[in-house]
Amino acid sequence: MKARYVPNSEGLEELLRGRVAQDLVKRHADRIASECGDGYEASYQQGASRYRGIVFPDTWSAKARERRDNRMVRALG
Repeated sequence: MKARYVPNSEGLEELLRGRVAQDLVKRHADRIASECGDGYEASYQQGASRYRGIVFPDTWSAKARERRDNRMVRALG
């Protein structure tokens, strides 16, 4: 008899929305923003299915550097 996979929806939801995921998202977003330099900001929010973060250039000079140097792509490696 084959073993059947039974997903644990509550466990997956806790994994994607829990404190561990929030800390991980915040840590990575802050690291990327700091590697990009002055004028880059990190923002986080709880989405419908998971905790998410974004990094964006917040000043005009940072936007110009992003266009010219692609700093966020380089920070990702």
